[in-house]
Amino acid sequence: MWSRRGILQSLVLAGAFAALAGCGFRPMYGSANTNEAGVTVHQQVARVEISPISNREGQQLHNALRDRFNPLGQPDLSTYSLDVSLSIRTYGALSRRDLSASRRNVEMNAFYSLRDRSGNVVMTERAAITTGYDEFDDPLNDLTAYQDTLRRGTLQLADQIHTRVAVFLTAGTPAPVIPGPPGEEPVGAWANP
Repeated sequence: MWSRRGILQSLVLAGAFAALAGCGFRPMYGSANTNEAGVTVHQQVARVEISPISNREGQQLHNALRDRFNPLGQPDLSTYSLDVSLSIRTYGALSRRDLSASRRNVEMNAFYSLRDRSGNVVMTERAAITTGYDEFDDPLNDLTAYQDTLRRGTLQLADQIHTRVAVFLTAGTPAPVIPGPPGEEPVGAWANP
């Protein structure tokens, strides 16, 4: 027997699928998403070479990016190279009555650019994540929590970067321009080759 709730849920789902089909939605992965040469998104992403990133957290981000872009190793013949710079800022988010921090936030910003074979920048973006951890005035516990926060942050940044680059390689359409700090170029502007 059909209940009102079941019929309503079915109508809502059907409406959502119709809206997605009408707006040009298409899955990023699969055989339907190929470029003019017939190369799939997985193959395009696997041809991106990840440049080394400085410091320990940068190495963790580099490894996470390689796991996502080239799980079988760096490509012999790369179509693109990905350059990333990472900045990390830690600050107290909550404090106790004695003004010592009891919660720390870790803000991670990854500025990255995608270059084609000839060295031209075809995409410039910024991925940002803010994670946090609690301090318990126990040095070992606090250090472990901080390192885990950095690990989680680098994994989330790698997911963001991978998805945005895959969308760019699939669509090749410009992203909205996000104004950057005064005196710097806007973030999110995909360069026209």
